Amino acid sequence: MKRQQLLFSFTLATAVLFSILFQSFHGYAHLEDQISQHVCQHEHSHNKAEITHQHKTIEHCAICHFEFGNCLYPKFISYHFFSEFKSISFFSKEQKAIISFSGSLYAHRGPPVGMV
Repeated sequence: MKRQQLLFSFTLATAVLFSILFQSFHGYAHLEDQISQHVCQHEHSHNKAEITHQHKTIEHCAICHFEFGNCLYPKFISYHFFSEFKSISFFSKEQKAIISFSGSLYAHRGPPVGMV
């Protein structure tokens, strides 16, 4: 079990390292393309419109724009619980009788009778 876990973690670490290093080395390929292109010098006539050649535009490179990100976007889900809420009054405005306990009896250890 430990060997499988070690192999799995090594494989994931190698995959992440490969993706980062490959992107870095691929940047040198773009640099080589820019160096190998010849520099064009334009001589413009002031009264004429000239179209002699086209410049190569920068293309979208999927390897250069690769980035790690989360693939699960959290959705905010709200649940509405509909229940009947009944207010329970703990203190009654109309108290019928005052309950008092005069004395202490250790055999009766528990809540008073009026609260149960």
